[in-house]
Amino acid sequence: MKRTFITLTAIIIFCSCDPIADMEANIKNLTNQDLIIEFVSFDQDLSKTLVIPKNETRLFESVYEIGNTFLEPRLIEYDSVVVKNNEKQILKVYKPNDIEKNIYNIEEYWLLREPSKRFFKYEYEINNEDLE
Repeated sequence: MKRTFITLTAIIIFCSCDPIADMEANIKNLTNQDLIIEFVSFDQDLSKTLVIPKNETRLFESVYEIGNTFLEPRLIEYDSVVVKNNEKQILKVYKPNDIEKNIYNIEEYWLLREPSKRFFKYEYEINNEDLE
């Protein structure tokens, strides 16, 4: 009886725990040049810069949350995303409402995989055609 009570208590505790979700978002540079990607926000503390050598991938965001069963990259806090080359020349500017290929459109332009339960892996690819 005591063993049954302990087992039942363990099952109840385990089942009542909030789910945990994990997400990783990467940006892949498939161009023939090194890129500097600036995520611009009115709040300077949120702004960030990624330097991605040609044919390499860099982590954009990694999130671990309790209570979620689905996570996706958060770009809403950025006013624009600016892509530059090593000479600091602007090659592309993404704005949230652009209608062409857009880094903000996660459902259409980010590749999503779920390698394990509640672990979401996103990848955004920038190629030469995107910068023309």
